[in-house]
Amino acid sequence: MVSLDLIHASNAQLRELGPGLVALFVGGTSGIGEYTLKAFVQNTISPRVYLIGRSAPAAERIIQECQILNKDGKVEFLPANVSELGEVDRVCKEIMKKESKINLLVQSQGNMAMSGRDESHEGIDKKMSLSYYSRMRFINNLLPLLTTASTTAPHFSRSLSILSAGWESTINLSDLELKKSFSLGKCADHTITMNSLMTTEFAKRNTGTSFVHSYPSSVNTGLSREMPFWARTLVKIATPLFKPFFVGNDETGARQLFLATSGIYPPLKTGMGFSAGMKRPKGMEVAMGTDGVVGSGGYLGNWTGAPAVRKQVLAKYMENGVSGVVWDHTMGIFERVEKVNAERIKKVEV
Repeated sequence: MVSLDLIHASNAQLRELGPGLVALFVGGTSGIGEYTLKAFVQNTISPRVYLIGRSAPAAERIIQECQILNKDGKVEFLPANVSELGEVDRVCKEIMKKESKINLLVQSQGNMAMSGRDESHEGIDKKMSLSYYSRMRFINNLLPLLTTASTTAPHFSRSLSILSAGWESTINLSDLELKKSFSLGKCADHTITMNSLMTTEFAKRNTGTSFVHSYPSSVNTGLSREMPFWARTLVKIATPLFKPFFVGNDETGARQLFLATSGIYPPLKTGMGFSAGMKRPKGMEVAMGTDGVVGSGGYLGNWTGAPAVRKQVLAKYMENGVSGVVWDHTMGIFERVEKVNAERIKKVEV
């Protein structure tokens, strides 16, 4: 485990990058996203932060609290229901009108719904969209801004998807979107494993940016409010019993920010102006990538700050080119949804 002292020292180095870092936090109106956002604001000079979520009251509270943490920081709320890729596209266009670069993209959107498959009008299960498809859409849409951040001073460009790195499992390659075989367990297996595989695919195509999938461990995020009554009751009873095992809010934010910025997780291309990230803690080396190659730009991070253990199933998938299969599937879903939304707009206009 990387000690909290080393974590805080690393995060404090963000100030050395100078003023005006730009960050986007999706799902940041509560829980882990909120804690990581506050850690970023606290450790930077005059940052510009975009907060995307559904709750305006929560966003207003967070903005006020961030003003206390850093009076020179600017946090702007952009409301959006990001379970829909059309909404992702809309908010990305809004951001691209405001900014030419993004230094840090952090995503933690999700829900604790326990029902069966629940498709949006786009034909995608909402839970799968939040944990996977919307995240990949944000990254894909904002690649030009991440690339600009990597090629202009201070040459710092990072993407962090917070879910469950290190918990990868077997997935159904003939039904990746689980149209025919959906269950909550399979949904978790698919979204976790595909998040991990895509770190490699994005990293090899965008060599100046680091792509990290992280595991935050047990954190009291308040997401149980979306569960059925019986499940909320069980969580309420169990929470005091498991509280000693929770990672604290401030610690969670600090550790996730470390995973998103440390030199342990550099982009594939470093040197010649490209930032490798904050200086690595003494005795820690550059991490092995998701593809099994040290420093390859796509990584799995554990809540401790150290790399997550790469499971054998993931190594086998990498060897067999499954990451490319997942890439092609994902781009295909994007094309399909674009057509669905274009037709929907056409009908409204008529």
